[in-house]
Amino acid sequence: MSKVKIIVSSNSGFCFGVKRALDIARAALKKKGKVYSLGPIIHNPQVVRGFSERGLKIIKNIKTAVAEDAAILVPSHGIDPKVLKNEKVICIDTTCPLVSRVQRIVKDLRRRGYLIVIVGDKKHPEVKALAGLAGRNAIVLKDRKKAGSFKPGSKKIAVVSQTTASFSTFKEILSEIAKKDFTELISFNTVCRNTIDRQKDAERIAGKVEVMLVIGGRQSANTSRLADTCRRVNRNTYHIETGKDLEKKFYNGKKRIGIATGASTPPSAIKEVVEKINEATT
Repeated sequence: MSKVKIIVSSNSGFCFGVKRALDIARAALKKKGKVYSLGPIIHNPQVVRGFSERGLKIIKNIKTAVAEDAAILVPSHGIDPKVLKNEKVICIDTTCPLVSRVQRIVKDLRRRGYLIVIVGDKKHPEVKALAGLAGRNAIVLKDRKKAGSFKPGSKKIAVVSQTTASFSTFKEILSEIAKKDFTELISFNTVCRNTIDRQKDAERIAGKVEVMLVIGGRQSANTSRLADTCRRVNRNTYHIETGKDLEKKFYNGKKRIGIATGASTPPSAIKEVVEKINEATT
């Protein structure tokens, strides 16, 4: 069997925000030994499992946590500040600075009386936090279809985006809203630059290979969107978490395989996949 050519996106591995969050968590665990996280620190089960083994305890509700002096870690995608209001805890904030920026924008827009449209997944923690900050002035739209049926009335509208949303989806939704009845419309491109670069590079590679592998957690929104982006140009695109998910059809008889990853995928996962493919094809 001839050796396959593997093309790995230069925008693979951890993004800045994820690296920062993990560094903060490591330092906190080293100092305190045990820390409680309000949900997974990032959306990668292998990384989360490793931190859990070091003492990071994942909780869903702060009320179930611990004594009043407990150390509570805010994950990289942020939380609604009201969750921690009046709680006597030590807060370790790993919120990505880019997410924090969107939160500041939303708070200002609410103060100024805008109807705030958030482009993204309403079930995602980042979007939940943004919606919480916007209060009753918020609506979440995930795609052009939802935007088409949106009826804002004659209001001031402001559009922001989940940082890991698809940039093309953001533009499509903004275009649909521009057709509506409003008194004022402003928008903020809050899609992370790294997310845009990942999507563009992954799409470019997907158009040049026989099979495209997108590595990342099943619950990772940005990884799922990356896979969707690649499928638009290459139907042989597969979302996998680790090398254990590799199947022979991914590489048998193939000469060119592309690899891209979500922002929370560790470099070790890429190495594992590449090594397994090379072993199977030589």
